[in-house]
Amino acid sequence: MRRQDRKVTDIDEIKGILNSTRIIHLGMMDGDYPYVVPLHFGYEFIDEVLYIYVHGHHVGKKFDLIKENPHVFIEIDGSDEALVSGGDIPCKYSSVYSSVMGRGEAALLKTTDEKSHGLQVLLKHQTSREFAFTEAMVSSVEVVQIKVVDYTAKRRRQLEQDIIMPPLTK
Repeated sequence: MRRQDRKVTDIDEIKGILNSTRIIHLGMMDGDYPYVVPLHFGYEFIDEVLYIYVHGHHVGKKFDLIKENPHVFIEIDGSDEALVSGGDIPCKYSSVYSSVMGRGEAALLKTTDEKSHGLQVLLKHQTSREFAFTEAMVSSVEVVQIKVVDYTAKRRRQLEQDIIMPPLTK
């Protein structure tokens, strides 16, 4: 990471970034090219290791690619993006932002208990609620657990002297 001053190492601050959004960008290899999909996700830390859960219908390109090569890349944008004005100097424009990026190993969960746990983590993150899953519900989807083997978190904070531009309107 080039900008060490923006590196986030505090686990609570990293959880804050993860909690600020519901979408992950999951990168996989499709031959010679990356294939990236936005997905809803849930997460948990187990013994200081970050685990991400995603799901989808049984049939699909992402599952085929994961079966072929379980090495994936995650990218998560925090929801705090805002434009910082550079005034009359175009190169001084920037953004307030936060992100978590990292490499991981994806595995399709097999058992009903594993899949139910992954779905519970995902839905808790998405809705702040807990649900009961029937075996039919669980068997109707694939659930992927991504063990994030290394990651970085980064944040550019809003400073008092920053002039924040209003959000774009359509």
